[in-house]
Amino acid sequence: MTKTVLCLVGSLRKNSMNGLIVAALPALAPPDTMLVQFDVAQVPLYNQDHDNETPPDAIAALRLAVAQADAIVIATPEYNHSIPAVTKNFIDWASRPFMKGVLTNKRIMVLVCGPVATSGSRGLAATRQILELLGNTVSTALTIGGAHEKVKNVDGQVLVVDSELAQQLRTGLIDLLI
Repeated sequence: MTKTVLCLVGSLRKNSMNGLIVAALPALAPPDTMLVQFDVAQVPLYNQDHDNETPPDAIAALRLAVAQADAIVIATPEYNHSIPAVTKNFIDWASRPFMKGVLTNKRIMVLVCGPVATSGSRGLAATRQILELLGNTVSTALTIGGAHEKVKNVDGQVLVVDSELAQQLRTGLIDLLI
């Protein structure tokens, strides 16, 4: 039976390292795993006035994707030692109404990419705290410092060239689907 993993990238930057990490995941995923990325650029800023029985189309699509996913990968940068607005925004839309939204009781892998080895831990902690508050299980939480050296776009194919990181991601995807 094929398992669906929804991937959400908390960066809108065209060449985001988080986006590259997500692009590399299918090659590392267990058999019978389908990874689907949702384009969070289409998600408007959260506005409770628009969160009603007929939310914007992008929100209906996001909520449906989250609801149908067997598990979720969130790859996000760390901004100012915390969770970036893009990541918080899609979490807010998917988690409403509080504790009754589709982003509850999900298994989630959180990846935080940063330019140096020590970056990401605070963003990871902030993201994890919010997700667990909502009743989710964070099965794997990784900071990926120096990501630009560990993930490469080679002739249009994104590869994890760091063997330790590749193994961590493989194990994380297996744990995510338990």
